[in-house]
Amino acid sequence: MHRLQAAIYGALFVVLFGSGALFLSQFGTGLRFWEDFTYGYLVLLVAYTWYLFALLFVHDLRPRRYQRYWREKIAVVIPCYNEDPELVEKSIRSVLAAAGHKQVIVIDDGSTNGVQETLRALALKLPIVVHEFPENAGKREALHFATTRLLDDDVEFVVTIDSDTILEPDALVRVVEPLFWPEIGASTGNVLLLNERQNLLTRMIGTYYWVGLNIYKQAQSVIRSVVCCSGCLAAYKASLLREIIDEFANQRFLGERCTHSEDRHLTNLVLKRGFDVDYVAEAVSWTETPATLRGLLRQQRRWKRGYIRESIYTLTYAWRVKPLLFVQILCWDLTAPFLSFGLRLALVVTAVGNPRLLVTTILPSWIALLLVRYIFVPLRAGRKLPGLLLYMLFYEGCLYWLNLWALFTVKNKSWVTRTVSAQA
Repeated sequence: MHRLQAAIYGALFVVLFGSGALFLSQFGTGLRFWEDFTYGYLVLLVAYTWYLFALLFVHDLRPRRYQRYWREKIAVVIPCYNEDPELVEKSIRSVLAAAGHKQVIVIDDGSTNGVQETLRALALKLPIVVHEFPENAGKREALHFATTRLLDDDVEFVVTIDSDTILEPDALVRVVEPLFWPEIGASTGNVLLLNERQNLLTRMIGTYYWVGLNIYKQAQSVIRSVVCCSGCLAAYKASLLREIIDEFANQRFLGERCTHSEDRHLTNLVLKRGFDVDYVAEAVSWTETPATLRGLLRQQRRWKRGYIRESIYTLTYAWRVKPLLFVQILCWDLTAPFLSFGLRLALVVTAVGNPRLLVTTILPSWIALLLVRYIFVPLRAGRKLPGLLLYMLFYEGCLYWLNLWALFTVKNKSWVTRTVSAQA
């Protein structure tokens, strides 16, 4: 496994530098190779877009129906680290108010902001179990401890949520209903933003969330291979979670212990064992997003590192159990950001050398192409179109380059908490 991960990781650098070399080739050997590469990438982009269209069309044509929840016991695990006391209380109360027969477990992961006082007070008057770590150990350890030490014996499903998440009243029962199918091992729900209207940045992020959930996750759900069950709201078969939790807690990448992107790796372990993973749009949760540029970038740096690492991990097993997912990750999700490096260099060179051409021709064409790719936004959520345009420009100018930074620093274990990100 270690050698295979290292080989895939090295191959990404080959793709990156190969793309850059193709860009440079136009200055030495003529435009032929560069033009062929550009047309080839555009064909790949269009093919991937039509692939998404096909999956979403299948979903619309044959929406999935699940067995209705009755009285099966759900354990809700809420890891907490330096969360705002008022917000974590709202989160816990939303869980208790939600439909479903449940056990509620809160793990304080060595907080230093005094939130423990709130949790202790709530434990005295509400039906919740609170456990405190003496120092910060990470979300993996919190989930591991809850699963191995605190789950009631009759728990059938385990739902994990972040401590800043507010649940809709039917969110718990909706998110566990796919798990009644024997072949489905995990499911994840919809995420809306509590502070989406705060400023232009949060409106843009709201569109980013909508695209990620209602295009990508919805399409992945058609092939039952959602690659990440969100930390805001995710559900697992309790028996399966108990089986994989030790491996989850002890993950290593290129010899180093992993400390972030827990949600993606837990989903990977479910898929690796041949189970399906579904997205349930009707299971709605609410969370806050960073409202400053600095906070957003700190969050995205962490997410993109995890995205690269876990996509590499997916390739090590998906060819056996999820062939279509393997092709999707290999041919687009993991490689496209590095394959298109040369094209981004061309945009930078054009912006410096011929800004008029960039503004009058290249940029409008690029935006038109991306609008085709994200056509479901104006079709299904027209109010988010301004946020989409802002996101596309922000991605090209900033977020794309974080992919390169993440590639070179993927082994960095630094962690930025949600609280720090929100306050930065």
